[in-house]
Amino acid sequence: MQIGVLGAGAIGGYLGLCLSAAEGAVTLVGRRSLVEQRERLHAVTLEGREHRPGEPLVVTEDPSVLSDMDVVLVTVKSQATTEAAQTIAKHAKPGATVVSFQNGLGNAVTLRETLGDRVVAGMVAFNVFREDEGARFRQATRGALVAGLGTGPHVQTMKSLAASFAPLGPALSLREDIDDVLAGKLLLNLNNGICAVTGLPIAQSLMSPDARWCLSRCMLEGLAAVRAAGYKPRSVLGLPPWIIARLVRLPNAILLRIAKRMVSADPSARSSTLQDLDAGKPTEIDELNGAIVALSRSHQLPCPANSTVVEIVRQLEASTPPLPFVEPAQLRARIAARS
Repeated sequence: MQIGVLGAGAIGGYLGLCLSAAEGAVTLVGRRSLVEQRERLHAVTLEGREHRPGEPLVVTEDPSVLSDMDVVLVTVKSQATTEAAQTIAKHAKPGATVVSFQNGLGNAVTLRETLGDRVVAGMVAFNVFREDEGARFRQATRGALVAGLGTGPHVQTMKSLAASFAPLGPALSLREDIDDVLAGKLLLNLNNGICAVTGLPIAQSLMSPDARWCLSRCMLEGLAAVRAAGYKPRSVLGLPPWIIARLVRLPNAILLRIAKRMVSADPSARSSTLQDLDAGKPTEIDELNGAIVALSRSHQLPCPANSTVVEIVRQLEASTPPLPFVEPAQLRARIAARS
């Protein structure tokens, strides 16, 4: 099976390299910086296992190579989803299965507007960051890799894709309730915006009582919003989202004793939104905390916590370095003042 990755940044590069190391036929379509590192690319799991790509691994900027792919994994930023759909429509085979491994709730829907029912929604619940001049793709947090079952002939393709991941991981689980899984992942991913606002790496944000208080407020607002929209959010960490939203308010000593795995992360890991701010790029905040703001407003629900996070990220996007990050205690005070 020929597998293409369109938008091979941190997540797409990691998935593609793991598949290649498992002897899959993989093509990465990414930026020039990726192509320049072709001979040095490798992935490192959370446990420290190193995966070097097998052959053939194609790394290119040219999306026309998608014409030979049986599966296309879409890992572009959400704001590039419409363009990705047009690229796939132009270059890929009409029967190729398309899997969206992107943040947010609506990317698969956007892809289907152009590509039809061959699009399968998916979710990556762990963080990946690039180091060593972009050649090393390191998994930084725990989490699942999940996708829908697909329809028609795409069901068997999805099973084959899951089998391709199996030898080296991450294991790909296929779920009927993928939309509810995406909703559950979005709730946890609200910490992405909090890390961006505060400038804190993921591990430090999870060790800050004030940052966790803010996360709890964002998650509780999010729970109300996604339920009002008809979702039944499923956990990607083994605990229901409403329990996690309350657990994170516990003191550090208690939280680390009862849920240490939940708050563990590589000390160097930075959320994808913070990575975008670091690089001076537009962020996906509209698909994260912004998605909760939009749902809340459409159902006339209050959302002071997520609104505050979105507003500050927008200010940071418009700022020049050094970025004026907000201390967790200040963020908590600003949210409390609006509640």
